[in-house]
Amino acid sequence: MNQTDLVLKLNEFFNIQAFNERDLWTSILPAPAISAYERFGETEFVQGGWNGLMLKSSEEIDRVYMIVFPDQPVLDTILALELEREAPGSMIFAHHPADFEEAGRGFVGIKETQLEELREHNINYYCCHAPLDCHPEVSTVIALAKALKLMDWELFSPHHGGMEGVHGRITGMGFGGFAQHLATVTDLPYIQYNQVRHNGQPVEHIAVIPGGGDDPKHLQEALDLGCDTYVTGHWWLIGNYDYAAKQREFMRELVPQLPMNLIGTSHYTSEMVVLRDQMPTWFRNAGIEARFIKQPDPWR
Repeated sequence: MNQTDLVLKLNEFFNIQAFNERDLWTSILPAPAISAYERFGETEFVQGGWNGLMLKSSEEIDRVYMIVFPDQPVLDTILALELEREAPGSMIFAHHPADFEEAGRGFVGIKETQLEELREHNINYYCCHAPLDCHPEVSTVIALAKALKLMDWELFSPHHGGMEGVHGRITGMGFGGFAQHLATVTDLPYIQYNQVRHNGQPVEHIAVIPGGGDDPKHLQEALDLGCDTYVTGHWWLIGNYDYAAKQREFMRELVPQLPMNLIGTSHYTSEMVVLRDQMPTWFRNAGIEARFIKQPDPWR
């Protein structure tokens, strides 16, 4: 398949021109990482909104690899698969332009050596961050809400002109049963103890915000909707970077005042459901094979 044709289809479907995240990523990533993106990335990407085709390596592709974060084991897996078939041309469809160490440094850029290897082996890289969070049909939050089988769900929480949250209802589950249901849906063996707060509320009205759920705005919105349970990727940050330390202090003060149950899976698992459940069909309908590549450690 022609790479340009597929990129145009993705750009149009996700309306990437409506999302400008350049300030976000250039403020999060260190200067050396930004320099690497400027050296290898497409000008339209690095000077634009940081969504769309980030790295152009070949014009013809016959396979797409879907990933949440470009961590080393995930990229190594893709490179190995492409080497096996002599790298005829492929594309990575990624939710993020940078890696994320949940238990470490937070967001870190893709190394120059990794970008070089991707280009050398004809692997293009397409990023779809906020557009994939906010699409009205195919999104991180809609996929997770459907997987949880929420009833009467509605979108909430405005973000870049779309909505990044869902709230809905579930019946017949206590807190423990729902936590296990959430773990199963997100392919986890269990929910980590530091992401669970059972505040004695019935599990009936659930707010869902995939990814980082430590924004007080999201918590207040869930409270205003009357939700008894808040589901996210992580609400208690465990990394060793400055923002995580600040948010832990904030949560120490806020959480005791919250009349809600809180449950976090991991940043990765809360956002991978759309790539597992919805995007393969999208790519199949576009006429190309797509494979979801799992992250070996969901909490690394």
